[in-house]
Amino acid sequence: MLTLSASMAETLFNIHELFLRKMHARYQLQPVALKHPFPERPARALGILKIDGAVFESEKFFRIMAMTTRFLVSSRCTRSIFLGPRVKLHLPIFSSETILMGTRRAFLVDIHTTVRQERWQSLQIEEKMQAIRNRYPDLCRHPLTLQGKINDIMSAAHVYVRILPEQDAAAISLFNDYLDLYLDLVDAHPTGTDNNNRLAAEDFDHYYKTVIIHDPAVKLYSMLFGKNGGLERVNDLFFAR
Repeated sequence: MLTLSASMAETLFNIHELFLRKMHARYQLQPVALKHPFPERPARALGILKIDGAVFESEKFFRIMAMTTRFLVSSRCTRSIFLGPRVKLHLPIFSSETILMGTRRAFLVDIHTTVRQERWQSLQIEEKMQAIRNRYPDLCRHPLTLQGKINDIMSAAHVYVRILPEQDAAAISLFNDYLDLYLDLVDAHPTGTDNNNRLAAEDFDHYYKTVIIHDPAVKLYSMLFGKNGGLERVNDLFFAR
């Protein structure tokens, strides 16, 4: 389980602690009892890979996840963050990935376009994301590209960049700007709002199928835990299924 310290350097190594501190301050979080509790050390990875983290839910979110995948023989790790709002809110999903693999360092953050286009446009969020991203030209100087159909759920304002250690503070700042924008969006939509539940369910199902078929993380979990074991973990961690 992740712990929150009173003070910490704002580096990408600490992005989970910074994220969870903000979430705990803003919402009442309830720990989720996972079918396969953290930490896990997949036998197929010969015990050198450790998956650990924390998963919560709240009134507005079916999943609040901070997960680290780390090689035990080195400091190499990937830090994943996922926020899934209750389906009936008919809102997009927040996601971030930080890859710290020695000299290979990458940072990704996005508010995914997981709702139909007319809904996405009505939320008027992409322009605000673009405005935030434009404030960080140095951070975005070395963009990276995602491959395949997973791009279908990425917004035009997503940030996926190669990053240097001295840019950690800027990356954390941009992350917090995107997160604050997203949380304000979620809080502006009360859970009792009379949304179109059928459209919300259809959009979420489309997003779910895109992730299951095309997300590299799903393929990795299938490699580590087998097809059935990998899918079971992905469903539990990300989709409350």
